[in-house]
Amino acid sequence: VLAWFYIDNQNKQYTLCEEQWSKELTGNAYSQYASYAANVLKYGQDGASYINSAGDIVWTQAYEMRSPIVATSGSYAAIADQEGRSIYICDETGCQGIVNTTLPILNITIAGQGMTAALLDDGDVSYINFFDKTGARLDIELKLWMGGEGFPMSLCLSPSGTQLMLSCVYADAGTMQNRIAFYNFSEMGELADERMVGAFPIGNTICLEVAFLSDSRACAFLDNGVKFFSMENLTPKTPLLPEEGELRTYEQEIRSVFYGSGHVGVITESAEQMAPYHLYVYDASGQLAFEKGIGFDYTMAQFSAYGVCLYNPSECVLYNYSGRLRYAGELGGSISALTSLSQSSLIRIGDEKVTQLALK
Repeated sequence: VLAWFYIDNQNKQYTLCEEQWSKELTGNAYSQYASYAANVLKYGQDGASYINSAGDIVWTQAYEMRSPIVATSGSYAAIADQEGRSIYICDETGCQGIVNTTLPILNITIAGQGMTAALLDDGDVSYINFFDKTGARLDIELKLWMGGEGFPMSLCLSPSGTQLMLSCVYADAGTMQNRIAFYNFSEMGELADERMVGAFPIGNTICLEVAFLSDSRACAFLDNGVKFFSMENLTPKTPLLPEEGELRTYEQEIRSVFYGSGHVGVITESAEQMAPYHLYVYDASGQLAFEKGIGFDYTMAQFSAYGVCLYNPSECVLYNYSGRLRYAGELGGSISALTSLSQSSLIRIGDEKVTQLALK
């Protein structure tokens, strides 16, 4: 009976949205939001705040940044000043460490235990420096020459912090090429030169973003598709290279990519008049979970533990991981950020308020 109820609840379609409670949210109305620790991180040029599922501001960290960027993993978040020189490393209790770099920051990534990697710019050379959760610099550094390894486009640490995935563009015989590289900082990585355990040329296809879906699964978002990788056979006794998995390519232009909860989403343009977009959802191995035409004019696409969430400033559409529609409609106010608490409960941030909603 319990199993039947769970399956039925997964497939239930909701038609109404009711407000449960609402709390005022003070601060800069021009802030940005990032999903963090199953809740929301609000950040802007003058500081960041962690908002929990009860709508309470757990902590606020003040800083001054011209162009803040955020990376999150598990209960840790890193906030950096892009092209600046400061990084704030935080957990659910507040700031745990501050990093001041000697070179401008291009990008950052963070692991689930707070280890942070920063891509730094020094003209023809790029450096990747590593820091623990307190901001202390670790005895690891990658040095990438523009004329050798190339220019890093994207980087991502695995949840455990033992692996780094990197996309680099480089010149070869007068043409721009791209490769995906994997570095391993555990015991098995000591057997590899410069700790590089795998490099996969992808030709003149450009990879703008790489992502770990787990410690054993990763993907690379290409300009014409998505490439999956597996590290499931890696052990200290059998230091195998990461294995290439599925390659999914599309004839139509890619409009959005997103990932989370062990899934990957790709939304392309479509020639269908009633459904101008097409949504593809894959599991971590690259197997298609579902696909469908989308007629909803979304501005944000994300995953939750309960499925796919598409929304714009006034409406949202929810699907479960089988592609069944769970809800479509307004949420009683503007939407700046949205978090799913359960199959039928949402947290909406908008109108300078935090609001809990119940779907019925």
